[in-house]
Amino acid sequence: MAGGSVRDLLRILPVVAASSLHQFSPATMSRRGMASLCASSQRFFSSASRVSSLITEEHVRKFEEDGAIVVRQLFAPSWLEDLRAAAEENMKNPGVLCDEHVQRGEPGRFHDDQFLWLRHEPMRRFIFESPAAEIAKHMMRGKQVQLFYDQLFVKEPGTQRTTPWHNDHSYWQLQGNQVISLWLALDPVPKSACLKYVKGSHKWKLLHKISSFSGDQERYRESAGLPEIPDIDSMADEVELLSWDMEPGDCLVHHSFMVHGAPGISSESGRRRGYATRWFGETVHFDPRPGTMHFVWLKAGLDPHLNPGDPLHSELFPSISITTELQV
Repeated sequence: MAGGSVRDLLRILPVVAASSLHQFSPATMSRRGMASLCASSQRFFSSASRVSSLITEEHVRKFEEDGAIVVRQLFAPSWLEDLRAAAEENMKNPGVLCDEHVQRGEPGRFHDDQFLWLRHEPMRRFIFESPAAEIAKHMMRGKQVQLFYDQLFVKEPGTQRTTPWHNDHSYWQLQGNQVISLWLALDPVPKSACLKYVKGSHKWKLLHKISSFSGDQERYRESAGLPEIPDIDSMADEVELLSWDMEPGDCLVHHSFMVHGAPGISSESGRRRGYATRWFGETVHFDPRPGTMHFVWLKAGLDPHLNPGDPLHSELFPSISITTELQV
């Protein structure tokens, strides 16, 4: 999309009702409009005292040692209801970055979309009003917290396509260790369908060759010079895998260098809807390495207007102000 059309569309965004945000794709966001949207939202947010009762020092130490943990019932049913409704809307009207990973003729559906908070009011509220950002800040032992992006994953019953082994950091244009994901279960997830993590693999600090989950060989071809991800399936005697049964409201917390994947799901497992929010702290800098998602985002009109090595001060990555107000 041409730069002029981006600016023109986003100038009107601040005066559009929040409930109509889903009508705009990320490519329609100008810097001025996005700044207005973020600024109007930051007067909300969560309470550190509430979060300290949810996330203990034991949780933080376990996360630092293993690289991934599950925390039970972090988010109230009201959040889940709103996020489920927005997820259904997104599956009908996806964004410009949406991937459908199941190929024609394969069973099931594997829906994957990003930057939902720019289009769906329940996601925007979750980012700015739920305890999510403060939880991420606490887990990173950070002084500040910023949103990187959010992402929806939906696997329908009978979907055989797996999520291949990978770590997130290899895909991301970030340099630094304070990078974390919260993966919120919107449905019951049996252990057989849950993400699986290689315990302690965040300590490998691996940057590996990446690929599209849907098989697009061209998207990340500039990462071809990096080493392949280890063949985790052949390392059963060398690694320990972490995975859990989950209920709606349970949340996985994992480090960006954590190697993980996920199986397909059986027809009996039910839907597996997960809403992931990606966060980073004050020590992280912009690193647009060849082959990262940065260049996919640029094509979609998502430009952070940063130089290599910059702190990530961009309206695209809003900084969340923690107040004493909390939506539980």
